Amino acid sequence: MKTIGWIGMAIAALLGAAIALAAFAPASLADVALRSATSGRLALAETSGTVWRGSGRIVLIDVARTRPEGGAGNSMVLAGVAIPGRIDWELRALPLLVGVVDAGFRLEGMAAPVRLAGNINEVRIGAGGFALPSVELGRLGSPWNTFRPVASLALRWEGMAFRSTGFEGRATIELRDLASALSPVRPLGSYRIEVVGSGASTAVTMATLAGPLQITGNGTWNARSGLSFRGLARSDPSEEARISSFLNLVGKREGDATVITIGQ
Repeated sequence: MKTIGWIGMAIAALLGAAIALAAFAPASLADVALRSATSGRLALAETSGTVWRGSGRIVLIDVARTRPEGGAGNSMVLAGVAIPGRIDWELRALPLLVGVVDAGFRLEGMAAPVRLAGNINEVRIGAGGFALPSVELGRLGSPWNTFRPVASLALRWEGMAFRSTGFEGRATIELRDLASALSPVRPLGSYRIEVVGSGASTAVTMATLAGPLQITGNGTWNARSGLSFRGLARSDPSEEARISSFLNLVGKREGDATVITIGQ
């Protein structure tokens, strides 16, 4: 009987230790989960707190493969851009026991926290939005690193659902006062991008809000092939001479417009 009692006490102690470890699991574990869920395209840096209630900085990562000197094998170069401000999150533990995610997050600058809920088949994100004063889009990788644009960014979205079959929802991205290191005209303009998901296919449209460089276009995005986009760019006559060299770098001239293609 004493042996059974000691075994019971040992099991209780181990369970207590396991619960304590889980309760104080570091926030850095959220980075591991985020990298896994996004195939390494998103990461968390400068984390603090626990995996249940923590804080960090979101980093967008571009992975490029290069051939090292000598020509043997490939090496990976990681380049990324940290989204300004910190993100705070809170994750409920009990729903995870039945395979349900129930969490809330708030990026610095958000008016209110956004709810995130779902399971292995579907993840739903409540409506929200945020604004960033300046983003170096060129650090997101190809094709942005070709002309290294910089702009202030505002992102708004309605309720969205992510499933294995695709994405459903609507988001609006506004790029204000966009400039490029390859053009003397600053800013080139301000633009609105609409993203509408309806399952396996996501439609992307772009329109000009203001500026000497007018861009319109549309395309599609899916998880397998990425972004496919075709746009037409025209410069205001008053800035045509100074913008023409930039347009020659980012597209192909057709009549009075320059055709910009991504993923086609």
